[in-house]
Amino acid sequence: MSKMAELDYDIEQLYIDGLNARQIAEQLDCPLEIVQGWITQVGVEMDEAFGEFEPPELEVYDMEEVYSPYNGA
Repeated sequence: MSKMAELDYDIEQLYIDGLNARQIAEQLDCPLEIVQGWITQVGVEMDEAFGEFEPPELEVYDMEEVYSPYNGA
């Protein structure tokens, strides 16, 4: 396997593991541009890949207001 093929494979595995582009570049000690180029070439979600991902807001429930079929009997 060529060095570039190995690097592509390593980038892919780290991306699957949930690392963003900056973290992958640091982990593999390679330029960020190489990781970003792989991400662009493969066509994965750009916001997440470049570390700009914001998790969706979750609904917060007041536990006293949540319906329960149990009436405490």
